[in-house]
Amino acid sequence: MRTTLKPRSATARPSAEDALAIARTIAPSQPPAQVTDIDRPATLNLRFRSSTVAALTARAKERGLTLKQVVSHALADAGVAVAEADMEDRTPRRRGG
Repeated sequence: MRTTLKPRSATARPSAEDALAIARTIAPSQPPAQVTDIDRPATLNLRFRSSTVAALTARAKERGLTLKQVVSHALADAGVAVAEADMEDRTPRRRGG
């Protein structure tokens, strides 16, 4: 019979205190993880008319930007505090080709 390595039920998981104790035993010199990025990414879904999307797409191509960058720059120009990371092109690039 096959045995699984992962527990299947939530009751089989260690508590937070037990998990910390296990981590301290396994890697006693490793400091605890610190979550410093409180400004996490969030999704904003907007619905525009196709003519507006076409105009945004044309402007993005003219300026060599992504749609997100065009919208982010417009918001910044309107006085909205836009995070610097939202102004960057973070499109994943393909490897090799």
